[in-house]
Amino acid sequence: MKLRGLIPVAVTLLTVGCVSSGTHDAVLAELDACRNERLKTQDQAKTELDAQFVALQKLETELDGKMREIEACQKTAVAANEYSEKLKQREADLRGKLQKELADKDVTISRLKDQLSVQVMDKILFKTGRADIQPAGQAVLEKLAGVLKDTDDMIRVEGHTDNVPIGVGLKDKYYSNWELSGARAASVVRYFQHGENKIDPLRLEPVGYGEYRPVAPNDTAENKQRNRRVEIVLTAVKPPLESAPPAKAAEPASTP
Repeated sequence: MKLRGLIPVAVTLLTVGCVSSGTHDAVLAELDACRNERLKTQDQAKTELDAQFVALQKLETELDGKMREIEACQKTAVAANEYSEKLKQREADLRGKLQKELADKDVTISRLKDQLSVQVMDKILFKTGRADIQPAGQAVLEKLAGVLKDTDDMIRVEGHTDNVPIGVGLKDKYYSNWELSGARAASVVRYFQHGENKIDPLRLEPVGYGEYRPVAPNDTAENKQRNRRVEIVLTAVKPPLESAPPAKAAEPASTP
């Protein structure tokens, strides 16, 4: 605005031809100052606009990342709910197949939101200190395999014992309850793989926990019997992790 006011004055003075050299120089100097001030203001505005644009781009990138996180969480929640419904059906199928064993308390079934556990007492599967499966145990495992063979669950077979040490006569075969529980879990896995209702071995995992995950204190004969068990745990197949985008190369530092 100041510059606009000076231009008519300058033109008038030059036109009448009666302006002194000093006044002329002063007007030109003020014109230059106004022009420089305007250029400086424009540069500042451009710098601020550029900074705001960079900040906006950063916010857009962060928002895009948050939206991807929300989408991934939603997909995970949907998949978890779907698998929970599958486990409900799996539990119903198993209870239908194992009615007698459930009634006799040789088998118990429990379900959490994301896994189903079938506990089989060792008395129906193994003789004392042995890891080869008895015929009655094979019959139970066949019923289980008949339900599980066509599913996509991962199947973890866990061997558990009480806290009674391995007897001297078995020390050469099973040094401790670790080895016995692991051998029993492996026997069940092997039976699932090679039985009448074969299960893909890629879905099977044997684990031996020895005496270290009891379901009851080892203070009575009844509780020790409860602790001697094989648990067959069904869990969902974990989806492969999405590959992360390549990291942006670091920009070289600017030199002053």
